[in-house]
Amino acid sequence: MTITASSKKLAALAVLPFAAVLTLSGCGEEEATETSFTQEQNGVEMTMTYTHKGDEVIKQTTSNVIDYEAAGLADKEEAQALLDPMVEQAADIEGYEQSIEYGETSATEEVSIDYEVVDMSQLGDVPGFEGSADMEDADYISFEESRELLEQQGFTEVE
Repeated sequence: MTITASSKKLAALAVLPFAAVLTLSGCGEEEATETSFTQEQNGVEMTMTYTHKGDEVIKQTTSNVIDYEAAGLADKEEAQALLDPMVEQAADIEGYEQSIEYGETSATEEVSIDYEVVDMSQLGDVPGFEGSADMEDADYISFEESRELLEQQGFTEVE
């Protein structure tokens, strides 16, 4: 298999990660809390915010600011050619929203996943979504396990 410059760039963007660790236990009624994590890698400044009740993640929002030059992209047009097909691939998933605004030197991607609505089995096909193997059998996304995974990947919790 030949790796082209475009496929290297796609891999380098790691296709803008989502981290979700699934677990099989229940969760009681609690107040929703938001916790954010940040990381800069391969020209992408990522901020992930989890809305959770205890250990159960009910919503995840991600904001990625992609610096074209630092990410190895020539310009706005190359970024659009690479990223727009990924947005289209997930456009029809209920509970999943993604948008990208392209500027002259960077793009801002916004992603929102409502775990109370989304069909988990559909997320496996979303570029960049990382979940455990038992996604379809899981009861919910574990905040504590997701936090652990993010910290292992170099994310820092925002105070």
